[in-house]
Amino acid sequence: MKNLLLSIGLLLVISSYSQDSNPNLSKENRQLLVELTDQENQRIERVNAYLLSHPEIKATLVNDGFNLMYIYDVFNGKPIYKSTDNLSAARATKTVHLWNGGSLGLNLDGSGMTVGVWDGGPADSAHVEFQNTSGTGTRMTIVDNVVIDGDTGTSSHGTHVSGTIAAKGTNPNAIGMASNVSVKSYNWTNDESEMVVAVNDATNPILISNHSYGVPIDQGGGNQLDAFFMGAYTQDARDIDNIARNNPLYLIVASAGNSGNVTYSGGMYPGFDKLTTDKNAKNNLVIANANPSITEQPLFSGNYEIFNLTINGGSSEGPTDDFRIKPDIAADGTNLLSTTPNNTYSTFSGTSMSAPNTSGTLVLLQQYYNQLYGNYMRSSTLKGLVCHTAIDDSNIIGPDPIFGWGFLNAKVAAETIAQANNSEAVVDELTLGQGETYTFTFSAQAGEKLSATICWTDMPGQVVPNGSNNDQTPRLVNDLDLRISDGTTTYLPWKLNFDAGSGYSNAKADNTVDNIERVDIDVPVTGTYTLTVSHKGTLQGNVGGPFDPQSQDFALIITGNNLTLSVDENNLGRKLTLHPNPSNGEFTISFEPNLNNSNNDVRVDVYDVQGRLVHNQIFRNESLLFNETITLNNAKAGVYMINISEGGRTSSHKLIIN
Repeated sequence: MKNLLLSIGLLLVISSYSQDSNPNLSKENRQLLVELTDQENQRIERVNAYLLSHPEIKATLVNDGFNLMYIYDVFNGKPIYKSTDNLSAARATKTVHLWNGGSLGLNLDGSGMTVGVWDGGPADSAHVEFQNTSGTGTRMTIVDNVVIDGDTGTSSHGTHVSGTIAAKGTNPNAIGMASNVSVKSYNWTNDESEMVVAVNDATNPILISNHSYGVPIDQGGGNQLDAFFMGAYTQDARDIDNIARNNPLYLIVASAGNSGNVTYSGGMYPGFDKLTTDKNAKNNLVIANANPSITEQPLFSGNYEIFNLTINGGSSEGPTDDFRIKPDIAADGTNLLSTTPNNTYSTFSGTSMSAPNTSGTLVLLQQYYNQLYGNYMRSSTLKGLVCHTAIDDSNIIGPDPIFGWGFLNAKVAAETIAQANNSEAVVDELTLGQGETYTFTFSAQAGEKLSATICWTDMPGQVVPNGSNNDQTPRLVNDLDLRISDGTTTYLPWKLNFDAGSGYSNAKADNTVDNIERVDIDVPVTGTYTLTVSHKGTLQGNVGGPFDPQSQDFALIITGNNLTLSVDENNLGRKLTLHPNPSNGEFTISFEPNLNNSNNDVRVDVYDVQGRLVHNQIFRNESLLFNETITLNNAKAGVYMINISEGGRTSSHKLIIN
């Protein structure tokens, strides 16, 4: 009866989200919220019915004396339990270089930003490490005050995870990655609907959320998940992709899981294929748990370099059943000292720790980008950036199903943002239309590796049919293609290969499954290169949403030795910012004009989703910085296309009006 009453209470809480009156919610997000709420209510009804008919089954159970599990759903007559992804971490991700006093001089700490933490229960908001800078209050807001993971009052795990992200450093050894960021603390019971509301909050919206929990393969009592779950694109994976698709700035960070040492029958290949449910989504960032060894070089410099990069054996391996590169990256999650309730500290290990290590670092990268450009990166740009700059592990050159694209390198990611601002690298946000090919020409010198990455937030794919084990059908909807040519050789992106006898390897070939593609030219020659982005088939989208029919937003990152970027129509977009976005109809356009043009007129045309011109304006500019504010009077909520032209240079940007 206690379980039943708890579930009914949760049902009522979840129902309230479908009635949320947040004016910031778009039509698409309102519809999505209704769908997610309905799914969550159905899930709780399944759990209630199962517990009533099986009184001998407990809603919570202890699996190994440490990890407490909580019944989440029922599948084929069997209970499905969730648990925290928990088992201890030092830091080697070079986030320290971004901090106050760090070598890059950026002095970043997450001020003015808010991160969402969904976990087994609320964190201890009264912990000294979560105090604000004046010491007069807490930076943490408790949204869900119900503990799910078996702790009393507050969650030890949720407090530890939150501290890894946000601890202020009262204990210097336990300082969080973003030591002044604000935190919204939730439990995981109705996470998906809460995520939609949180990212659209009118006052403190989140850009990044952390999810250090999941569905383990070992379900307790000697039971295991059906093999179907491992690697499959389930409804949970589709829901995550749908949330990300509707909210282009929002990046969902998830722990990969701690089933690395678990064996089961029916997998794709022994020792791999251990990612479950939403870990198999396309648009999130899934984090493996690495165990790096670091040394100070030179001594007393405060600079630490990795001399041995290994994976923690407990970290869950990918890839997905359609051979997408998952996990996405790895971070340090072994032997991490962080906060626990009542002003205490503890050392934990696992992907539960590597995920918040990453989440807090991503906050700093967004903060830095915003300082330079006046707006935040799309989630696909941020994801593409950290995958592009990750440190490759020593086991295999290129991506693999253990580390993903490599080990998080915050210093190089921040340096790439700075280099792009100085036209020494590229971090661009672009849109590819139906039938279009994007072309960009640049030159580079021999020496440093030349790399280019594209990443996009893809449309949700089709859910794998129930019981269809190891279904290899690609879940990619919009298939973009990245190529680089030096006039003689065309360089292709990485992809995973699979052989039933020998397992997984990688190669450079046409990639038809991943929504991130990277081309690496390890030994470039000095010369001119042409980069192209094209697509296969018909691009899919939804009317009036962040993605119009027959177009696809994507991020482009390019790094190399002494890059010289061509002066063409794309350079306007590179130096241009449009903010705020979303807006209420008033926005500012800023860029560096080409003062060598005889005609300095800047034309701004605004079109609605039907292609109708709703506003146009011409400005005369002769200053070193074009900076004009435009007001769309009586503009309806929706998506608009902003075309900016100056001389022969043009740039197109999407604007969302709430």
